[in-house]
Amino acid sequence: MKNQFLTFILFVLIVATMSACGQKHSTAPKEVEQPFYGMVSVATHYMALEELAYDAEYIVEAEWTNKTERVNVSGANFELNDIKINKVLEGDPKLAGQTIKIIDIGSLNSAPHTKSVLFLNKYDGPITEEAYAVVGYYQGIFAIDDDNEVVYDADKYGGVKHFQGSLEGMSMESFEQRIQQAVKNARPSMWNKPQLSEEEQKRAEEESHKLYLEDKKRLEEQLQDRETKNK
Repeated sequence: MKNQFLTFILFVLIVATMSACGQKHSTAPKEVEQPFYGMVSVATHYMALEELAYDAEYIVEAEWTNKTERVNVSGANFELNDIKINKVLEGDPKLAGQTIKIIDIGSLNSAPHTKSVLFLNKYDGPITEEAYAVVGYYQGIFAIDDDNEVVYDADKYGGVKHFQGSLEGMSMESFEQRIQQAVKNARPSMWNKPQLSEEEQKRAEEESHKLYLEDKKRLEEQLQDRETKNK
């Protein structure tokens, strides 16, 4: 059974100290902004796609509409970003074709790319009644570029990057297959669990590294095949 608990609200205190109070509610089109994730101390560092899949209720391929609502709750600023779901890879298939709201505390757009694969949970809190939150704040966002390939560059904006690097450049078709494997083999994250012994932590890190190498090898083979076909 997948974890339904959201840690999103833990970020509120961080943002409250950095946000201007009294910001008005707005539905104006969102200007393209450069995200900065360094201010957020994420509760979990996901070390494998299987861990991310375990904590996600929904995995979707969607387009950012750049329509944003800005709200202020107790001095903390939030944004509700509209995305249109093109395809549901995991979760309720009825979401396909719908426009939903993604709640965040900063810029989560994947500019210059408009399409992304997102790992989501249904938001349950006081800010809004109908919204979703990205698993791992930004760790569950994989942009898809014009060549239909995976882009993950959160590290360029102060975010963490672990297994995600092995997925960069992967075709959307291959990424979907990899996601289905991850859903089938989903497991809880072992990062930041103090009850683990040193031996258990070492085993978890070794297993995550093994998966990283497998993904890297698969990507290299795909690139070689592509170069061979282009000759």
